[in-house]
Amino acid sequence: MSGDWLREYKKECLLDEHRSLSSFVEKEIVMTTVTKLVAVLAWVLAWGRPLPVVVLTVIALWSVDVLYAYYGDIYKRRRLQVRAWLDALPGAGEAELATWKTPANPFDGLSRSEKIGALTGTVASPAVSGIYVLLALVAVAAATL
Repeated sequence: MSGDWLREYKKECLLDEHRSLSSFVEKEIVMTTVTKLVAVLAWVLAWGRPLPVVVLTVIALWSVDVLYAYYGDIYKRRRLQVRAWLDALPGAGEAELATWKTPANPFDGLSRSEKIGALTGTVASPAVSGIYVLLALVAVAAATL
């Protein structure tokens, strides 16, 4: 009986955590999209200004985008772990269930190297940095003409 209670409790906790993580991921997608749109708009409005103004604007918005995307990556990684636990739940024993913990925040569940890997991957991702590289290159090319 206690195993069934524990299994049901863990299931509810995991489903609640999954909803919370998914909600943040949805917001992250919206915010990175909005940030890219603002970057393009700011770049257009800064056109004709001195090159440092344009480049600094692009870098500032890129850093905001990277931050949101990095957090999103961490939350997505945690959500994958939660999904794996939900899939394993029917066959998991009580001892295994007891080890499944929800951290205070998703960053607490990752090692330092996993966090660095997430940040490196975020910065290198064309989906994150591509538009900013393009805007900077066009600005530099236009300034040299």
